[in-house]
Amino acid sequence: MENNDKPKTVYTKAQIIKMAARSARIRKSVVEDVYNAIEEEIFKALSSADEKSDISIRLFEGITIDSQYIPEQTQVNNLTGKTITTIAKIKAKANITRHYCGKLFKAGADGDE
Repeated sequence: MENNDKPKTVYTKAQIIKMAARSARIRKSVVEDVYNAIEEEIFKALSSADEKSDISIRLFEGITIDSQYIPEQTQVNNLTGKTITTIAKIKAKANITRHYCGKLFKAGADGDE
């Protein structure tokens, strides 16, 4: 069961950009430009899923974002018996491998990654 009383640290986009700039020892504005460009390219790629092809992005080693095109469908409403047509949509889902999660635990225990 999840403990909702436990404090949670949330890192914002601005904080991540600042940390990356400090770590790489480059200007924050450069990191921000790169971050925004990567975010835009990821969005473009994920939104390009269609009836011919789904999309998968390996964001980091062990983290992927999958984008699946779901076509328009005709279904029967169980309550009214009416036939309805759903709209086509794109469903995105993030996946994190067990190996990556294991690395997170090890890094937290060691305190050096």
